[in-house]
Amino acid sequence: MAKFKQFPPRPPLVARKRSSRVALIAMGVSVSALALTGCEEKVDALQYSSAEACIVGGELSEADCQAGFAAAQKDHARVAPKYQSRQDCEAEHGAAACQQPAQQQQASSGGGLWMPLMIGYMMGRAMSGPVAAQPLYRSSSAGKVRTASGAKWDAKAGPVSVPKSAAARPSAGKVVSRSGFGRTGGSRSGGRSFGG
Repeated sequence: MAKFKQFPPRPPLVARKRSSRVALIAMGVSVSALALTGCEEKVDALQYSSAEACIVGGELSEADCQAGFAAAQKDHARVAPKYQSRQDCEAEHGAAACQQPAQQQQASSGGGLWMPLMIGYMMGRAMSGPVAAQPLYRSSSAGKVRTASGAKWDAKAGPVSVPKSAAARPSAGKVVSRSGFGRTGGSRSGGRSFGG
């Protein structure tokens, strides 16, 4: 008669439920962490240092390039983040990248608020949905630009892919403390850069 191999007895049902519950909790935590690490939908946009650079890029008409730049320039003073000191502003945007608002320069001799210089602008492409024309600012991270809301990605001229939240028209700039600027963004490599 053939002998059958005997297997060890199965662990009690309670122990198996506990270990499967621990595995499910661990899996849920890792999925949640992955979801929080930048899985935001991207949209296509265009970014340039000036209306002239946009025109040379050839993606849009001269009129569209000039209208986008004018809209971003008009919004710059309203939406740019404001800082209590030049040092705080330069910590977020780099050396010599900040100024006092024009109306404050006339009334003050060094004190007051500081905001980053506009180094370029971003605007939408018709196929990917609405992207508001808005100013771009230098980031203290080399080769990166930021929006007024703090979204950050590569400083390259021409077509870019940006987080959908960065495509919305920015709200009025707030006074922020050092490192209070947003920490979101995406990037896409390649292309010509601007800003610096």
